[in-house]
Amino acid sequence: MPEAMGEVEHDKLQFVDTLRAVAIIGVLLVHVSQHVDGINGWIQKGLSMGAKGVALFYLASAFTLFLSLSRRSGDGREGISAYLIRRFFRIAPLYYVMLGIYLMVNGTGPRFWLGDQEGVTVANIAAHVLFLNGLNPYWINSIIGVEWSIAVEFMFYLFVPLLFKLIRSVRHAAWFVMVVLVLSYGLNMWFAQYPWISDHSLWGHYLYLWFPNQLPVFGLGILLFLIWKNERHWKSIDRISGGLLLGSVLFAFFGGMTDYLIGAGLLLGAYALYHWQPMWLLNRVWSWIGRLSYSMYLTHMLVLSLIIQIKFPFAPMVNLMMMFMMTLLFTTGLSWLTYSWIEQPGIRSGKKLISRMKPMRSQGDSVKESVA
Repeated sequence: MPEAMGEVEHDKLQFVDTLRAVAIIGVLLVHVSQHVDGINGWIQKGLSMGAKGVALFYLASAFTLFLSLSRRSGDGREGISAYLIRRFFRIAPLYYVMLGIYLMVNGTGPRFWLGDQEGVTVANIAAHVLFLNGLNPYWINSIIGVEWSIAVEFMFYLFVPLLFKLIRSVRHAAWFVMVVLVLSYGLNMWFAQYPWISDHSLWGHYLYLWFPNQLPVFGLGILLFLIWKNERHWKSIDRISGGLLLGSVLFAFFGGMTDYLIGAGLLLGAYALYHWQPMWLLNRVWSWIGRLSYSMYLTHMLVLSLIIQIKFPFAPMVNLMMMFMMTLLFTTGLSWLTYSWIEQPGIRSGKKLISRMKPMRSQGDSVKESVA
């Protein structure tokens, strides 16, 4: 019976894997398209929307983090230390390996994200290792080329335990989304006028990527979880919550915050995926790609750097499709190896460390009881 219930629950949550799969497909498309000449301008703009795949990652991340904490907090199985260990071993092992590989392949010389700095410094590498690269506009994306989102993700990890205690209802989530949206807008407007660096182009890119600008999308992921958790689903949005969400959309529209509007659309799409359960999107293939998505995110730039060495002699759209299919194929193959040999062993190491901590904690509790 428990196994059957587990299978049903997995089927209900299969849409989260699909969200991640769609996200990585979008990221691959946009990065491949940047290396294909002659693509129609409108098509290029459409493909650039693939960059919003990261927002899907954030939606799925906030959803699963709140789901995990709701399960573990119910029986008191996980404290803050266990939570942090679990999150660290989820992302750090593969991330550290890929940092080393990209440094060996690309070296430490000048590049766009370094601005006027001569190269990757020891301090830069140390900041990456500590997930602090997101605090510096020169460091945020300067080694792998996509690691900015990992820095943002890890920053969100630190706030999740507090947010989980504070945000307990759809109304709380609606207030949170509205507050952080206004805060994000205000911070971006302020820092756009008072940049920390002389390179205004790089500063503008940094303000788009940094944590405050991405936080509202995480808030939408929390909202998605609370709507999903409530048996009444959308009916759980009362007048106040609905007014706040409508207000956030109008604020984003008139404030030119298109990423938030896209995020709101992605939230609706994510719920629709869960509600209607389309078999062509909810199946083993999409689930498999979704499970590999983190590895694919970190390895695809390496694969793409090799693919672009090939000169395709066809029409732009044919070249695009051929490059995309090759990148997808080789990235998936490489990611299956990194997922099996690095990601999964890293996750198991974290679980083992947490399991070793439990006897120590129980012994400590016994000592306290005996003393009392």
